[in-house]
Amino acid sequence: FLDRTGFPMRSALTQSLVSGKPSEPQGTKPSRTLGHAFPCIAYGAGEDDASERSLSPASSDTHISQALDALELDKLELVGSAPSAGLEGLTLDGKRLADYQINPRRRRGGQEALPEMVNSLNERWQPSGSVPQRKPSGNWGSVIGSLPPGLTDEERMKVRMSVPPSPSAALLKELNPDAVTGRTLNGRKLRRKVLAGAVLVFITAGYSGKRFIFEKAHQLGVKSVVLDAPDSWVQVLEKEGKIAKFIPVDFTDAETVFERCMQGIKRAVSEVGELDGVTTFCELAVPLAVRIAEKLGLPHNTPDSIDFARDKHKARELMQQAGLPTPKHHRITKAADVQVAAEVVGFPAVIKPVSGAASIGVMRVDNMQQLNDAYARVSSDMRRAKVVAGALSEGDLEEDEQGNAGSWLDLVLMLEEYLDGQEVDVDLIFDNGVPAYGAVTDNWPTVEPYFNETGSNCPSTLPGSEQQELCELAVRSVQALGLSMGVFHVELKQTSRGPRLIEINCRMGGGPVRDINLLVWGVDLVEENLYAHVGIPVRPFIARQPLKQIAEYSINAQVTGILRDTEYLKPWQNHPEVLYARPLVEPGHKCVSVADGLPTWVCEIMVTKPKVQDAITFIKDIAASLDIPISPKPMKHLHGPEAAH
Repeated sequence: FLDRTGFPMRSALTQSLVSGKPSEPQGTKPSRTLGHAFPCIAYGAGEDDASERSLSPASSDTHISQALDALELDKLELVGSAPSAGLEGLTLDGKRLADYQINPRRRRGGQEALPEMVNSLNERWQPSGSVPQRKPSGNWGSVIGSLPPGLTDEERMKVRMSVPPSPSAALLKELNPDAVTGRTLNGRKLRRKVLAGAVLVFITAGYSGKRFIFEKAHQLGVKSVVLDAPDSWVQVLEKEGKIAKFIPVDFTDAETVFERCMQGIKRAVSEVGELDGVTTFCELAVPLAVRIAEKLGLPHNTPDSIDFARDKHKARELMQQAGLPTPKHHRITKAADVQVAAEVVGFPAVIKPVSGAASIGVMRVDNMQQLNDAYARVSSDMRRAKVVAGALSEGDLEEDEQGNAGSWLDLVLMLEEYLDGQEVDVDLIFDNGVPAYGAVTDNWPTVEPYFNETGSNCPSTLPGSEQQELCELAVRSVQALGLSMGVFHVELKQTSRGPRLIEINCRMGGGPVRDINLLVWGVDLVEENLYAHVGIPVRPFIARQPLKQIAEYSINAQVTGILRDTEYLKPWQNHPEVLYARPLVEPGHKCVSVADGLPTWVCEIMVTKPKVQDAITFIKDIAASLDIPISPKPMKHLHGPEAAH
């Protein structure tokens, strides 16, 4: 018996919510029905130890098998986390364009950051002779604070009644509903037919490593229109013919950005055609994108649901109201709240901003002295925070300049109990409030106290019963916030007291997330997200068992100093079981070890083996064998142009 989430009514988590007792593994295999949307659960329940399971045929279902064969995964160009232009940046007609690096704390979260956030870089960290990366223009922090509220139900209904169906919606109505929603080759053919020719607006492009999103959209026949800052790297894609139109938008005047975007969209309609949808793959652009879609009567999550997900404290309150297990937490709005928060939450704990703040200021504290010190430091970090290209970055410790993000961050913090146990990601695709796909990826221990990510593996090695609990909590958390459509990257922990939510990201995860889901389960999060935002039913083909078993590792610097070269990766770059081995730091640039601050990722590696545990062992052996040539230098000697010498 299944409820609307697609889960048994009396799973272990559901039983704990009813009884008030901690959830316990049930020891029973979940229904095979769950395997359609959540393949990891059925696969994880096959044996007690998933890590010892080998690859086997993807499915006996002819349609699914043929569709997965058509993916040609061996030809897939894997993305990873590096910018697509390499580390030197992009130019167009001799003009240097703006590009962004990945937020060093949130590689899998898919958040962009300026180079100065990565290892606290700014001009004073540039190696001698290097060309500083062009900084993008814009004032995204103020944009967030100036956005209009979401429409009321009555206003939303008026928009729907007054706006004619989009071209895609009109075409969809002409098709047989049963055929277009089928998980069959014909069903996918029909969905792609509706998507081909659709005009889809993207609010900002993100960093250049996300060009694969626009390449996939182009491959599917989507006419992509990108609204971004005048200096955005995405102009390259327009010249290449990968997007239909780049429309520069001045984001520096926050009060007029919404109207400027609407004007840009009017221009897109006149030059490209009637709109079918609005979307974004960039974190801080999500609140703007959903409000634009709402105004135009196009598919969207409600602005309130997006705002709830961004406010960690509000998200916790809604989860409590829904009867979901929630970590102890307390809001901190002023210094006097710190002591009360400690009494409510206890230690160990984590202090963090309540707003989606790219993990700036997220720190573990083990006692009152550490909490007081962390509060002072986090408050300072938040005052210096800067928002650029839809992503938040830290200001420089030695700058007196005030950041631009205070208008919407409000320096409101939260103290939350520290969660023990293994961290996982659950990537979800929702269609009309119901999950169409979900899968668990194991995250490896982070580097504390900064919670810096390290590696991951998929399929998960957790038992099926635990994966089911994690998936169920992820689904119910998304629904508790009122989110209903698109792709979500949900971060959780399997603690000693059961699953607990860390946060919900209201868009596709970054770094290796898309590749992992495609390689292991055959699901392309990009394609399904495009369907969702055009209003096409989401019915992905899903492998019943893993197509590949993989592990990936972002390796941190073990010493602080200057990287001499990248030759250390060459022995592994052509290995048949190494999917990629890429440098993330160029020769001559500095690296920081955890002993001296937020550690630097120096390279990223992904491998495959017939068994996931063998893949984990293999990649860790590779990491241990690397002789990364870093010339040690104390932090105090890493200032100015001499850093490269």
